[in-house]
Amino acid sequence: MIAQNLISQDIIPLDINETGNSALNKMTEYGVRHLPVIKEGMYQGMVAEHEIMDMPMLEDPISELYMGESRLSAYKFDHFFDVVKKMSTNSISLLPVVDDTNLYIGLITKKNILKYLANINAFKDPGGVIILELNVVDYSMVQVAQIVESNDAKILGAYLDIPGTSKKMTLTLKIDKLELDTILATFERFDYEIKASYREDLSEDYLQDRLDSFFKYLNI
Repeated sequence: MIAQNLISQDIIPLDINETGNSALNKMTEYGVRHLPVIKEGMYQGMVAEHEIMDMPMLEDPISELYMGESRLSAYKFDHFFDVVKKMSTNSISLLPVVDDTNLYIGLITKKNILKYLANINAFKDPGGVIILELNVVDYSMVQVAQIVESNDAKILGAYLDIPGTSKKMTLTLKIDKLELDTILATFERFDYEIKASYREDLSEDYLQDRLDSFFKYLNI
């Protein structure tokens, strides 16, 4: 999935000639604290609510604001992971998307990301979760997949976590089976340390909770 496939047209960008009052009204309408600014279709940068509130006169155009250092955006062919990283690193809930000429195409919102994640098999399909701890040097996804598949199961998703300079890593697997006993026994036979395993609840409330937790982790 790339940035241009995640674009929402629900939020209209600000024109550089709009006043501070107009910008604040739109932010209130959309329930956001940042909005992209365009000039004749070209992306100029992001403006924040607090920047507008600091304007001497809210009747002045937002062109009075300096946006040279606020041109955060995603290129239309940026990968989903790059988009999430930019949103997380900069603690923003929306990200403008531009083409190679800096033409504004649209923006990506947290809602778009949630919608995309909700349709990923690792989130929506029933199954179980296995959390393994192993030495970084011993990690082999090929062997892990072979163990899972030897028990007539498939990996729907996998997540690696290597804290700092640690020589240990945690591997979280989403499996397409609820019954995990035989898979767990096979991992133990191959000397894998199993930190936890559980079945996933399939209710909509649970899915939303997992997605909310994911974004809380990303801090966006």
